[in-house]
Amino acid sequence: MAETDKRRAVTTRIIWIVIGVFFLIMVISQMMIYFGTSVKTEVATLYMATESIGFKGVYVRDEKLVSYNANGIISYTHSDGSKVGKNAVIAQVYKNRSDIAVRQRISELEAQRDVLTDAQALVGTDTSQLESFSNQITEKHSQLLEDIYLKEYALASDLKSDILNLQSKREIVKGSITSYDTKLAEIDSEIARLRSQIATEPYDISIPETGYFISRVDGFEEKLNTTTVFDLTEKDIEEIISAEEIQENPHGVIGKLVSDYTWYMAAVLDTIKLGTVFEGAQVTLRIGSSNQNVRADIVKLKRLDDGRSIAVFKCDMFLADFIDTRVTQAKLLLEDYSGIMIPNSALRMSDEDGSIGVYVQDGIVASFRKVRQILSREEYTLVEDTSEEKGYLSLYDNIIVEGRDLHEGKIIG
Repeated sequence: MAETDKRRAVTTRIIWIVIGVFFLIMVISQMMIYFGTSVKTEVATLYMATESIGFKGVYVRDEKLVSYNANGIISYTHSDGSKVGKNAVIAQVYKNRSDIAVRQRISELEAQRDVLTDAQALVGTDTSQLESFSNQITEKHSQLLEDIYLKEYALASDLKSDILNLQSKREIVKGSITSYDTKLAEIDSEIARLRSQIATEPYDISIPETGYFISRVDGFEEKLNTTTVFDLTEKDIEEIISAEEIQENPHGVIGKLVSDYTWYMAAVLDTIKLGTVFEGAQVTLRIGSSNQNVRADIVKLKRLDDGRSIAVFKCDMFLADFIDTRVTQAKLLLEDYSGIMIPNSALRMSDEDGSIGVYVQDGIVASFRKVRQILSREEYTLVEDTSEEKGYLSLYDNIIVEGRDLHEGKIIG
């Protein structure tokens, strides 16, 4: 009987111990919920931001249509944006496509012949240039891979020729090859054979003056120039931006010639954001997807009744990548700012004086730090670096960007 009472007492004690531990856990959990909270923080770091106005701009240049009078298949001899001289041949008209393919192959063989002839001139020279050739080959090979990765196939093709030239010279200087005579004879024989296959010589299309050639037209060449750009209305600009570009040149038009590298850009901008920008000011434009910055002058700034303005920019910097484009995305860069970038979700108002600031993790508690705003965007706000001022946000503070019921001195750790 005594043994049974002893067991019952032990069991009862264990039950009360379990209940006590459970109660203690509950009390601690409630205290942690009440006094502390889980938070997410970000380190305050210095950030550069640029105030800008995004817009679609219309390129305006002095352009002349280039016509021709011949039937057949056109093969251009210059890439778009190339500067061509007076009476230069910009295209050739062939009777059939096979003649074009033969001509292209002849051009490739002639380029190979020039490379080998150039290399053979080094026969008998010393080996001091070997290291230089090897280094240049390595550099150009790396550039070739980069151009292929960026899909710059025209540049990659040019580099292939450069690499072949260097490799041929290196083999000659090293003595691995003593002569390219046999290879040159084979190339000459192949060129002669291919030339015999061309039944009719192509018709050459030349231009009467110097300029930058573009093979594609869009229908605005005779409407837009550096004089009419100043007369463009808001409606004109919007119609050009929304117009569908002509995909094929009209019959008898081979392309167009831009007489000068100076270009204008017309756009409709938000007047409110222009700030101190004025007619005659020199500004920075960021052009296209490549984000290339150019300096331009504002030669016209006409304010409209709806809070917008017509702006005309003038630039003397030639942009080969965009010369065949009529409309492009651009930004007018207004001002550069430096400060601490914080998510808008971190901004709070002080319960004491109503000032704007953020809570930071200070050890195991939350502390309020005031901020001075520079500029605000949809998702973030840029504030001044106030590291030297007491009670204000400092660099490398742990800003609380997520947290519940934050207040000064709240335990969060």
